[in-house]
Amino acid sequence: MVADGGETFDALASRASRSGGSGDRVHLVLPPSSEFLRTARRVAADAALRAGCDVDEVEDFRIAVDELCHLLMTSTDHFVHLSTTSSEGRVAAHGSARARGGTTHSALEEVSALIVAATADHHEVSLLGGELTFD
Repeated sequence: MVADGGETFDALASRASRSGGSGDRVHLVLPPSSEFLRTARRVAADAALRAGCDVDEVEDFRIAVDELCHLLMTSTDHFVHLSTTSSEGRVAAHGSARARGGTTHSALEEVSALIVAATADHHEVSLLGGELTFD
């Protein structure tokens, strides 16, 4: 999931490491409970602030990460992994979790999909090999 700049998480992280590590990467592991969404939102807001995003962009990024992490938390019984990368006015997030047995789709609910579409420059959700991810 990307805000302000359109670069994917991997591209932003790669560019930051090539430039001597000028970007900030944070990795967070959360239990699969919505009680921990507040922690994900705070980490997302901090990453957006470090990237130099304005108040509206920080709020948009925080909201999008919340919705995407909620999807992971409701689809797993395993820990949720959230990573953020911020660099030079750009911020991106990647989340992953082992999908609960029987999970066959990776779609956001309709309202969540509308919220993420309105608050993120780009996002992708996928289910591959039992791993549910968002970028």
